[in-house]
Amino acid sequence: MNRGDRWLVVLPVVLTLIGVIMVYSSSAILGITRYQDPDHYFVKQAVRAGLGLVGFWLCSRVPLRWLESSARLLLVVAVGLLLAVIVLGKISNGAMRWLPLGPIQIQPTDVARVVMVIFLAAWLKLRPPAELGFARGTVPPLVLVGFLAGLVLLQPNLSSAALLGMVGLGLVFLAGAPLRHFAVPAAAGVAGVAIALATHPYMMGRVETFLRFVMTGTLDARGAGWQLDQSLIAIGSGGWLGRGLGAGLSKYLFLPEAHTDFIFSILAEELGFFGTTGLITLFALYVWRGLRVAARAEDPFLHLLAAGLTLQIALYACVNLAVATGVAPTTGLPLPFVSYGGSALLLNLAAAGLLYRVSVATGSADAVARRRFAEAS
Repeated sequence: MNRGDRWLVVLPVVLTLIGVIMVYSSSAILGITRYQDPDHYFVKQAVRAGLGLVGFWLCSRVPLRWLESSARLLLVVAVGLLLAVIVLGKISNGAMRWLPLGPIQIQPTDVARVVMVIFLAAWLKLRPPAELGFARGTVPPLVLVGFLAGLVLLQPNLSSAALLGMVGLGLVFLAGAPLRHFAVPAAAGVAGVAIALATHPYMMGRVETFLRFVMTGTLDARGAGWQLDQSLIAIGSGGWLGRGLGAGLSKYLFLPEAHTDFIFSILAEELGFFGTTGLITLFALYVWRGLRVAARAEDPFLHLLAAGLTLQIALYACVNLAVATGVAPTTGLPLPFVSYGGSALLLNLAAAGLLYRVSVATGSADAVARRRFAEAS
């Protein structure tokens, strides 16, 4: 364990602690309004963070060969959860994304996105697209990705389905598939998005609001553009140093979902430009160290596993920041490690533990190679 990349321990822990603090700051007023308790969301997030850190520790000790051999079983479990949520899921805000399991609720999408990376890493190691060609090498894993994305889309959850598909495409590309193999899958993905927008008016409304803002610079501040308008006000009012931790005004029920989707806006308002720059730097460091682990891994499974887990965090963070700043249409994607949530936080910390475990394996291999080189010299 002492040969692992310690940055991959420090960074997710620091981001999680920042998240717990910002959840308290952004949700106290909402907690009073809904539950007469300013600590309601803070306590739940702190408990989940503690459980997530336990999950991090457990996953950092998982035997990687066992993980590789168990990829099919994990995929079966993930698909079962995605099917169960469609039938038994709890409806909230017009979507069935939460599956009640006794006293807790989980989002199977979070389980599926991590399991997909594990399974594809194992699959692509045995069946590299560069050797098997388009029909036998590229198509089968992309069919699986499309199937999983389709199940997520049925909830409906367009943004998560799209990012799951992007991570899957990225892994197949890293496994050696040439770019020309992605023309048909990309067209199919665009068609799927178009159908989802056409059949779900609220999704189309978000896209139209975004396009109107991009093309004309105007927002329906009292209608569909309310969230983005309030987000931009919060970010702009933060200035260089911010209003001060806990002193933001947008969380006074002006900005909906201030503790989840738009927590970055509250952080920008309270900590300013320097605070947001620090947060983005932490994410950039995490992605850099994760890609560094992937680049150093000689085993294809470890290489793809590290790359996929890192790419996932990078995409989720980029999309959340893009939404908060008006660069992308509004979605329901949380900011990894920072936003309020249960399944997302637990799975992100578990994935971070797996990434650290891969760094331990690559570090051990490097140490053995250096020792042999020294002995040969």
